[in-house]
Amino acid sequence: MSNFYGSNLNEGNEISMVTSPVFTDRVFESREELMQWVQNTTFSLGYIIVTRRSKAKENGVVFYVTFICDHGGEYKFKESSKKSGTKKTNCKFRLVGSYLKQYDGWTLRVICDQHNHPLAQLMEGHAYARQLKEKEKKLLVDLTSKNVTPRDILSTLNEQDENNVSTLKTIYNARQKLRLSQNVGKILIQFSVNNISNELENLFFIHPRSLDIWRAFPHVLIVDATYKTNKYDLPFVQIGGLTSTNKTFSIAFAFIINEKEENYNWALTCLKLTLEECMYPRVSVMDRELALMNACQQIFPDATRLLCRWHITENIKKHCRQSIKSQHEWDSFRAMWTVLVESPTWILYTENYRKLQSILSEYPGVLKYLDQVWLSKYKEMFVSVWIYRHLKFGERTTNRVESQHVKLKKYLCAKNSSLDKFVGCIDQIVKSQLTSIYESFEKSRIVLKHIHNLPCFRLLWELNKKPARHSSYVIEIPDLNQEPSEQVSDFIDLNQMPESCDTHPLMKEIPNMFHPYITHIQDVKGDRNCRFRAISVCLGYGEDQWLYVRHQLLDELLSSYDVYARVFTDGIDELRNSLCFSQSPAPAEHWMVMPMIGVLIANRFGVILNYLPKRGDITFFPLWRGPEHFQYHHAITIAHIYDNHNVMVQLEGDYPMPTISAYWIRHIALSTAGWQTMYMSCLEFYRQIKPCNLKTPVITIEDYC
Repeated sequence: MSNFYGSNLNEGNEISMVTSPVFTDRVFESREELMQWVQNTTFSLGYIIVTRRSKAKENGVVFYVTFICDHGGEYKFKESSKKSGTKKTNCKFRLVGSYLKQYDGWTLRVICDQHNHPLAQLMEGHAYARQLKEKEKKLLVDLTSKNVTPRDILSTLNEQDENNVSTLKTIYNARQKLRLSQNVGKILIQFSVNNISNELENLFFIHPRSLDIWRAFPHVLIVDATYKTNKYDLPFVQIGGLTSTNKTFSIAFAFIINEKEENYNWALTCLKLTLEECMYPRVSVMDRELALMNACQQIFPDATRLLCRWHITENIKKHCRQSIKSQHEWDSFRAMWTVLVESPTWILYTENYRKLQSILSEYPGVLKYLDQVWLSKYKEMFVSVWIYRHLKFGERTTNRVESQHVKLKKYLCAKNSSLDKFVGCIDQIVKSQLTSIYESFEKSRIVLKHIHNLPCFRLLWELNKKPARHSSYVIEIPDLNQEPSEQVSDFIDLNQMPESCDTHPLMKEIPNMFHPYITHIQDVKGDRNCRFRAISVCLGYGEDQWLYVRHQLLDELLSSYDVYARVFTDGIDELRNSLCFSQSPAPAEHWMVMPMIGVLIANRFGVILNYLPKRGDITFFPLWRGPEHFQYHHAITIAHIYDNHNVMVQLEGDYPMPTISAYWIRHIALSTAGWQTMYMSCLEFYRQIKPCNLKTPVITIEDYC
């Protein structure tokens, strides 16, 4: 036996030990079965066996395995500041397993069965003995997903196996390994550390599936911070977005050391980098937190910043409720404030502000607070007349992110959660959000509004709760790659015409093809501003607001003058001059220039304009934004009558839509092509029934009014 301790044994000098307690003449079907037998047998004898080496053929199939005691080998010293020991005693115990072709199985040979160390009395001291079996690992995964504590998991394992020697540390290590495997490929992380102390200061992470939705819907950014969510006592920033079907989704999350501008800058920069070549946000909604507002302005300078109305209301309540003690007066003030905030036009805003001043005549301090803190500085960020100019899918508050805070805290179940707990909860939340989003996508693609104004199912569902003049119906989405049918009957039943309005003296001035669809005609004052007056009526302002329409169109032209110069090529200076006028009546050089101003109207007010002159009817679609950019949109119509007058006309149903403006055709973009697809049936209807003498698709109108 001394040879085993004194000689350098190798696989070529193997000695069979048939009397050894680990000897067996059994043939094992697989290497795994062999290893399981060896480990169970040696474990019962009081020692642990591990694999030292294995040999494989060129095809990678293992045919030879060497087993040694876990005390085998010699310790290799390494320079380290840590005080450590070793359990290696150069134990010579060795077994060899090999695959024998003649038996088509694995056999075991004993090379040395002697140990140079005492056998273990308590197997809990061996890491291998404490390892979890596959069945126990599956149970740990299941219990961990149900937020069972490590101590309770260990108790459950001990109840199921009385021979289990795992410790609490075993459970913690297994859970850590589980978290690492679950988070691979799930969370994209960025961090920054203190240059002096090397301590972590800021941490940013984003779920890859959130990233996909974020890149598809980058239009709206909602940012909010919360507290008391983590054991690090750091502010937790949650960034959310909104889909076109009005579903909220979490974009990214960040722990920041302080709520300072530089920290928000860092987090938003990390967010911006994830977009790569995608479109940046157009609107950002947040609280009136100056550091965050400034950071958004720096990182996303082209995004319009909007303030959360809910937080504004709460701040007003906090600062003003003590001053207005009467409940009746407080309710009146709150109602008037809401009306002011919802003002759709500048004229109405001015009028509502005067009413608010009247209500607060006895409370000058409250009015001063509203003016100095909110209206003078930030009204453009929350009052409807300004914010409705921007695509935001109806979002005016950060309440959606607030609700996500609440949901996250419910998942966490504690105020001192660790980072890995956050990651797991965020993964669950994102998966839940995606399920809801995909469901809304499927619903929105199969339900369409009959008049094409409301393509989303959610809006249709809400609309159907109210009395409606038009029904909704379910259709199959057509293949847009196919050529459209040339037969108008494929789109509209020509035998089903809507009932027309009562006979009107101006009906004879309007092309006959539109008569069955006219439900209302409103005449306006004939002071050579009549086109502006008619447009004002169409927009719901009343004809007296014609000057407001002039100013809006001039602002639209001047704000994008270089762009419009490329669209119109000629006559843009005359166009600008025609709008620079505010008197009545208007001389010829200040009449509305069509069709150029038709483009401005569609772009500025987000409407479809149908213009019906004596010949060459024209439709103007918005040039820069497609249908998906509008929660609601509608078509308006004006008609040129007599020699130099215009009136408002209301068309209902599937009326024939005039030929599209040549300006739109020449400058069509991929993002706006949806207009033509959406109204294809109406456009085709017009082409089929228009009089034969109208061969030119677009006629430039020179009769200004």
